Amino acid sequence: MAMNATLTEDQQSMIDAIDQICRKLVTDEYSAAIDHEARYPVEVMDALAAQGWAALPVSEEAGGGGGSARDLVVIHEALARHNLVIGQAYFSLWVLGAEAIERIGTPEQKDEWLPRAAEGAKIAFALTEPGSGSDAAALRTAAFREGDGFLLNGSKVFITGAAVADVIITAVRTGSKGKKHDGITLLLVDPKAPGVKIRKISKMGLKGIDLCEVFFENARIPADAVLGEVDRGWAGVTPGLAKERMLLAALSVGALQDLLDRCLEYAQTRTTFAKPIASHQLIADKLVTMRVAIEAGRALALRAADAVDRDDPDAAAIAAVAKLYATDAYCAATREAVQIFGGYGFTDEYPVSRHYRDCKYLEIGGGTSEIQKIVIARSMGIRL
Repeated sequence: MAMNATLTEDQQSMIDAIDQICRKLVTDEYSAAIDHEARYPVEVMDALAAQGWAALPVSEEAGGGGGSARDLVVIHEALARHNLVIGQAYFSLWVLGAEAIERIGTPEQKDEWLPRAAEGAKIAFALTEPGSGSDAAALRTAAFREGDGFLLNGSKVFITGAAVADVIITAVRTGSKGKKHDGITLLLVDPKAPGVKIRKISKMGLKGIDLCEVFFENARIPADAVLGEVDRGWAGVTPGLAKERMLLAALSVGALQDLLDRCLEYAQTRTTFAKPIASHQLIADKLVTMRVAIEAGRALALRAADAVDRDDPDAAAIAAVAKLYATDAYCAATREAVQIFGGYGFTDEYPVSRHYRDCKYLEIGGGTSEIQKIVIARSMGIRL
């Protein structure tokens, strides 16, 4: 890729390094295989970890790379340009959990988990429940004091990467007084502990990284597994939302760039009526719309990153704008890509059909598009 004037030389070097790894390992055949077999891309994730990329989200003080929010946007876009599953795995298992542990963990928890995270340990985050969804604080999974620890019962759903995780940060209810956001506690749960069961959910897209149900039946959790403060866990969840939405926007931009590259190549070589289909005005319009969406989505994601890096009080709304726009643009582009490829776009022989299936998750995960609109509206002073 040509040098982006908004990026530093170090960030461009990051892109080049990611490209070098992915060009070697992430072939179309490999992407099709992990999709068809619904298997985690362990070979690529191990290669990324071996070259230090798992360390980027961890601070330098904790032995990591100390990447800024802008650095992470650049990396997520680059990864998704090769394969959205890999970018999603990087975010869900290497960024989200490590960020929470670094922000609110005890010194002992940081000493245990941050060096492991920097080497590629996988940390999942379990918030959503069957009866909560967008009302994320309406938790019913409960942990009760027992001896020097907790007894955990309940279930979680749509938990990304739980089946391969080394630990699961789990939001549970430990108190019932006050507002629903009160009485929530975060626990570091060993997925292999007695009383913890994990079931993969079959889904239409992003098949290379699992969504899971996680069941807790009298699972005993030690007291030192509390992440942050007992009954005040919601305050540990909300600061990470802006970064999550910013990075999902970046993933959408990267995936959309791959989609455009494929559509452009096909439209310039496929001919109808004695000329490339890219020369037909209606096809050219679709390609131009994708290009504009990439430029706008990238700018919005980088703007959100800058807001996160400077602790802007409006960062949550700025990130919501980026996620809403970029995920909508990517989903819209996949529909147009299938039209450009025609009948071939409807087959699994071409990657555009995988894009069509994968994209929808991004309009749901990290807060639905409807939730983003609520966040944005409230930032405008509209009471909902």
